[in-house]
Amino acid sequence: MKPDPRKWLIGFAASVWMLPAMAHHSYAVFDLKKRLTVAGTVAKFEWTNPHSYLWVYVPRPGNPKEYDLYGFENGSPTMMTRQGWTKSVLKAGDRVSIEYSPLKDGRQGGHLARVTFADGRVLRGDPMAPGGGGSAAESPTIPAQPKP
Repeated sequence: MKPDPRKWLIGFAASVWMLPAMAHHSYAVFDLKKRLTVAGTVAKFEWTNPHSYLWVYVPRPGNPKEYDLYGFENGSPTMMTRQGWTKSVLKAGDRVSIEYSPLKDGRQGGHLARVTFADGRVLRGDPMAPGGGGSAAESPTIPAQPKP
């Protein structure tokens, strides 16, 4: 039996078509062995595909009147909805604490692991990401703990 060149061509085209999708989901720019935490004020929350982004003003150490803008990548809106996120869950001016894996190049920001609100509520990051916010089976929102 002679091989069908059309099947080979279709298989080759499908594999080439998938390369950008696989490359897109690389976490190589983040130092997944580190976890850092910063606190600040939400500047903007972008609920966009293929990833959502959270921008936070963080006071500069030693000079609380100056701020740096940190950017945090998160999962897609579809994935984040499963974790309890909504388009309006974060608003400009909200005070938050962010746990994240930093960018390897030293820029301010990284891959979001969890957000803690001023009232103690917690939203986890993309559970499918390496070093993400936990497994999809975990409770997406942790309620504030009562003060003793």
